[in-house]
Amino acid sequence: MKNWKQAKAAYVENHLSKKLVGHNIRLNALGKIEAVFAEKFPEPLKDYNVFENISKTYLVKLYECLKGYALNGAEKSVFTGLYKFSK
Repeated sequence: MKNWKQAKAAYVENHLSKKLVGHNIRLNALGKIEAVFAEKFPEPLKDYNVFENISKTYLVKLYECLKGYALNGAEKSVFTGLYKFSK
């Protein structure tokens, strides 16, 4: 499995290859997710086996707790994409 940085790179590359009107929405969501983790709980960004060690459901709930409210659609899509490209 890939680490956060590798999964992020694969996700961004795939996302930018799609013919979408606005790539910024999901890329901004990805940046926001990383910023919240970096500031409040950086372990997922540093853990080499984060996608193997932490379930998607748990990581999403952790992010929601750190953020203080529920995920929006773009953030949900980013987590799904990161787990997809972590393999």
